[in-house]
Amino acid sequence: MALAAAQVVDALAARLAPQALGTGGVRTSRLWPWAEAELPAVRLFAADEQVEISTIGEQINRHTLAVDAQYTLRAVADADDAMHTLAEAGLALLFAEPLPHGLQLAGINREAATEGEAAVTRITLQLQCVYFVAPAAPGVILS
Repeated sequence: MALAAAQVVDALAARLAPQALGTGGVRTSRLWPWAEAELPAVRLFAADEQVEISTIGEQINRHTLAVDAQYTLRAVADADDAMHTLAEAGLALLFAEPLPHGLQLAGINREAATEGEAAVTRITLQLQCVYFVAPAAPGVILS
């Protein structure tokens, strides 16, 4: 069984799997390299994770996990429109009921970058999920 955060990321990635993307598809590694021909594609990965004590007697922790869904596409003349179209489709898939783990949208970031030798643009959906885990069983999500 994987760490709870990895399970949450995998659950969100499964929601994005039906999205029309290039051959790069959906990857759950922040360092997955893209070839220009694979774009558009999305990397979905855990960012920061905050942990608070929720129940002292039972040793239950409340985890707030930041997850980035980072769409990468070729830098073209209408890149902003293309980024917004990808983000809109991704948000519709992610936020279809029932919402997993109290999923919330925390922000959206846009940037121009390079991927290998290719000029690309990125739009990142900054997501947040909340779940409960006992520290002694880090792979078991309680709710």
